[in-house]
Amino acid sequence: NPPADATTTKSATASPAAPAPGGKLYLQVGAFTDPAEADNLKARLALMGIEASAQRVEVPDKGTLHRVRVGPYSRPEELDAVRAQLAQAGIPVAVVKNR
Repeated sequence: NPPADATTTKSATASPAAPAPGGKLYLQVGAFTDPAEADNLKARLALMGIEASAQRVEVPDKGTLHRVRVGPYSRPEELDAVRAQLAQAGIPVAVVKNR
């Protein structure tokens, strides 16, 4: 059994990492000074079946922002499908790459 497990582990870890050599792609759907606004957008996305995360960042000349992102996506096809769904709902997005 141990050799089979080792082989399974190798193939499982090699496959997901392969499609994204330059980093993961995210869709940024908003950036707010008020964390409650970020939470509201996350809730709206959840009702659409889209899981989002909020990150607190310090931006020079703007202060603290709470940005809402969807992803990561390793394949452009996945990203485009969600971007189209968000566009239909009237939610503007920006594609960002995480290094």
